[in-house]
Amino acid sequence: MMHFCTLFDQRYACRALVMLESLERHCKSHRFDVTILAMDREVHSIVQSFKRPHWRVLSVSDLGDSELCRLEKTRPRREFCWTAAPALCSHLVSSLQPEDYVFYVDADMEFFLDPGVLLAETSQADCIFIHEHRFSPDMIEQESVSGRFNVGLVGFRVRDEAINCVKRWREQVIESCEMDPTNGSCGDQIYLNEWPKTYRGVRVLENIGAGVGPWNVNAYQVSDFASSFAVDGVPVVFFHFHAFRVVAAFPIGPTMIRPAYGYRFSRAAVNSIFKPYAKRISNMSSRLRDLGFIVEPDERASVRQAVGGIARGDIVFV
Repeated sequence: MMHFCTLFDQRYACRALVMLESLERHCKSHRFDVTILAMDREVHSIVQSFKRPHWRVLSVSDLGDSELCRLEKTRPRREFCWTAAPALCSHLVSSLQPEDYVFYVDADMEFFLDPGVLLAETSQADCIFIHEHRFSPDMIEQESVSGRFNVGLVGFRVRDEAINCVKRWREQVIESCEMDPTNGSCGDQIYLNEWPKTYRGVRVLENIGAGVGPWNVNAYQVSDFASSFAVDGVPVVFFHFHAFRVVAAFPIGPTMIRPAYGYRFSRAAVNSIFKPYAKRISNMSSRLRDLGFIVEPDERASVRQAVGGIARGDIVFV
């Protein structure tokens, strides 16, 4: 059995729902369910409106983690969400059946193939699954800041070694979960650097289609593949839409996006990856509005700012 988990608030609901529906479309090789940690009250209503029997939604208090609950009142929102991810994984890994799989997935991901294909490269000895950033040459200096591994998808097979790993990960982020590059901290992510040397059964996934994102897509030749896309001819399993932004500029009508704030991409990448995703986000926004929920853009820009962004190539019409 595969158990996927994620967390999000109302602001990230469109991304999360696009991710969850992509998981449903593609995950066919294993039985699975989804646990959603609601980071605000609205998420409960949103999830219930979609009426998916294998989705369950929990509140932070449902995890029974008193240390985490106390931090909700003191940590900045972003850092608290990072803290909650290992706590959610620890809750699940400690309560599920031996040999079940638990995969944490960031809300701003999307699946294009069955994630079960990733298990084809694993062995019976593996119980912790992580993937590298694989930074493109123009981004390689970011490894010292962001770490070797990306926390967009992290997996565990329920065994003692995995339980010990995720328990320590939770303890580490409870103690410190800041974004402070000068002191070598990057939220919950930098702690993964030690895993290959600390734990038996760590599998660093080799499939380059796992974990494509803004930080590495410029290293690849992007091409269309079936109804999706490929990098260097390898079908993409999942893409991490880190720093994606929906931009509203009035009175301009069409939807505009920043594919990933602070990054630049080829036209092929924009057309094959970011524009189709933006359309799915737009469609999900409409669905949520039809259900009575408020959906806001990620940022608002004046017409002058929008025109300047379009001229620079960091704002794109959809």
